[in-house]
Amino acid sequence: MGKSRSATCVSAYLMHRHGLSPAEALAQIRASRPLCEPNEGFAQQLELYHRLSTPADVEATPAYQRWLYQREVELSRACGQAPEAEKIRFEDEHARGDDDDVSAEFELRCRKCRSVRTTLPPLPSTPLSS
Repeated sequence: MGKSRSATCVSAYLMHRHGLSPAEALAQIRASRPLCEPNEGFAQQLELYHRLSTPADVEATPAYQRWLYQREVELSRACGQAPEAEKIRFEDEHARGDDDDVSAEFELRCRKCRSVRTTLPPLPSTPLSS
């Protein structure tokens, strides 16, 4: 017990709290519990967490969202099924930069080929009065 999941949680804590790399955190844990070995998926998540500089809200980062989506696609392929329709995302649909920036132009793309069909001007900064 406590070989993979708990070792991953403690590693993430050590990485966040003390700025360690995944390998350094795991070495610290193994000093007192040598059998700890996060599974491959957990190890990938720790590496991603380290590359993201251990953010407080990992789930809000676009890189983590892409990683989750890629895992979903891999699992779907392994099962021989397509991903669920609401989970399918295109690269340009991933959050980029500040999502609250309403001054940016908005591109409408073809759903089939993803080419830009038109660009809409930025939204007005003041609400429209009726």
